[in-house]
Amino acid sequence: MLLLARLKSATAGHHARVEAAMPSLDQMSTFAGYAAALRALHGFHATWEPAIWRTPGVVEAGMDDGRRKLPLLGADLRALAIAPCESAAPRARIAGAAEALGALYVLEGATLGGRIIYRHAAGPLGVTPEHGAAYYQGYGDGTGERWKAFGQAVTRFADETGSAPGVVAGAVACFAALEAWLAAPGVLNGQVAA
Repeated sequence: MLLLARLKSATAGHHARVEAAMPSLDQMSTFAGYAAALRALHGFHATWEPAIWRTPGVVEAGMDDGRRKLPLLGADLRALAIAPCESAAPRARIAGAAEALGALYVLEGATLGGRIIYRHAAGPLGVTPEHGAAYYQGYGDGTGERWKAFGQAVTRFADETGSAPGVVAGAVACFAALEAWLAAPGVLNGQVAA
């Protein structure tokens, strides 16, 4: 089975639960829902993203700084005058480059869904990539191509190092941590109008 298919299969349950925990598309077109999602994602990225990028081998595997989402989330919070979460997600435990790339699979995969959210929320909220929607805009029209390049780089790394199980384990761990973070008291609970 190809690596991306293995990753999708191994994380399907977590992915579905994370999607269910996040505000719905209709809620994302309200300021409360949009703000809650940005705050929650910023809190998670604030812990996981630095851990991923400081792991030796990630850059050498073909990843570049342009894939960092924390600066985009921070800019969106500032643009919309949304305070970040007061608490941070639990510490990320990443054993090596394979696990880091698996975690990055989760964060990169969100850019695909983010484009849908952006199109749905931009009109009602008046957000733009320059004002409040840098994160959800992703890579703009290049999102699909960047996702494809990511998949190729991770597959190449896993094939060359024999580390596909580590990549899958990293993705599962990241999704499980995100799922737990979203369920934590105060992260999303009570932040989104029903």
